[in-house]
Amino acid sequence: MIPTIIFFLLRRYKRHHPAKAERIELFIVKASKSILLIILSNAIAAFALSQEKKLNYDIKRNGNIVGNIRFSQNSSGSRSILKMETEVKTRFILSFNAKAQEETVYENGIMISSSFYRKMNGNIKADKKTKVSGNSYTIFNGTKTETLNNYPIRYNMLSIYTLEPVNINKVYSDNFQQFLDIQKLALHHYKIKFPDGNYCEYYYINSICSKVEIHHSLYNATIELKSN
Repeated sequence: MIPTIIFFLLRRYKRHHPAKAERIELFIVKASKSILLIILSNAIAAFALSQEKKLNYDIKRNGNIVGNIRFSQNSSGSRSILKMETEVKTRFILSFNAKAQEETVYENGIMISSSFYRKMNGNIKADKKTKVSGNSYTIFNGTKTETLNNYPIRYNMLSIYTLEPVNINKVYSDNFQQFLDIQKLALHHYKIKFPDGNYCEYYYINSICSKVEIHHSLYNATIELKSN
């Protein structure tokens, strides 16, 4: 609307002051190009700061694919959001159908919230949350609420998938809601033992988790990164 009004006013002004009108037109053209350049620069900068990373994994047991994992990381400015969805369908004595959803939000490299939700054969087995509260965290597990004083958290179980724990010896478990030890076994090869006695081994290529070996008391399984 405004550019249209300027156009008509300038056309009327040009009838009586053609030389001045031409200079004004030239100024408007140059100004428009500068404004457009600024808009494009800001758009490019915003796009460069906003990054998305997606990873897809197959879950295998006895050589057969029994499930999948969809992982995503969206970073924009100082904020990074990590999400993971897991689905497993197999038969272990009886039919077994499990789904899990996890999400973590980081601000300036510090975890401000995380959630862990798991449903098995239609029944909710876990619904846990961790939220920053000043210089501590409040952890929620059903109706139970506690305070965790290990602030700040900079590395949790979702971070494992996109950042190799080089020189990192602790990881926050959103499921167990406590810190766990990271043991380096070899180059790009790590082990994490869980409070229930089970453990996983993680392998990395270019800082991305390429494989996870799950060692459970009842079964063994492998998580393998799919090529995009």
